Amino acid sequence: MDGITALEQAYTQDGAYLLSVCRRYVRDLATAQDMFQDGFVSAYLNWSKFQDRGPGSLRAWLKRIMVNTCLMYLRKKDPMHAADEIGTVSLQLSDDGLADGIGRIKDEDLYNMILSLPDNERTVINMFVFEGFSHREIAAALGIRESASAMRFFRAKAHLAQMIKDYERE
Repeated sequence: MDGITALEQAYTQDGAYLLSVCRRYVRDLATAQDMFQDGFVSAYLNWSKFQDRGPGSLRAWLKRIMVNTCLMYLRKKDPMHAADEIGTVSLQLSDDGLADGIGRIKDEDLYNMILSLPDNERTVINMFVFEGFSHREIAAALGIRESASAMRFFRAKAHLAQMIKDYERE
């Protein structure tokens, strides 16, 4: 199968999923759609680099392209290379406390909470939780220290915990 046909098929079959990947990283729908489109253009231009390793390999390759396209956009928009201040976070929580609260929230509401996180926190939580990156890999991808990645993840969890508490009060 040639590149254009394969990409057209992937667009039809996996387009909604790949757009949702972009949407996790970019708050604004129109910008996420731009990243989605840019990702497909990049896939087309780099088709010679694709290695078919069986079912699911094209989807995985396109997902990686979408993530990288969004990360490049976020770097240009608000450079993440600046060092994070290690500040205090008012809310201390355990993983269990956050996990318990998440179980009581509608998926759409949780999705919106994640979207409302600051870009640097949302990016790290997406990479760590949804993409399975380690803090070392996140740090390398974003050009930050490993400790900064861990701190952003901690802050994201703290913000989510506060949003969950507020949600449960409503």
